[in-house]
Amino acid sequence: MISSETRTRIKNILNRIESNQLVTLEERILLNKLSNISPLISGCVVSALGAEARSIDNE
Repeated sequence: MISSETRTRIKNILNRIESNQLVTLEERILLNKLSNISPLISGCVVSALGAEARSIDNE
């Protein structure tokens, strides 16, 4: 179970990714760790990265 504080932090990071703002390496590592544990977070990360990032991954 993810705490409400962590959930808020994840939403903040994802919002910054979607708007092409600065995201630290530490924050990216956190998202990676949590997305490996939670399919829900993994889906949110994929959605935040957008179609262009998915096409790069598929090449």
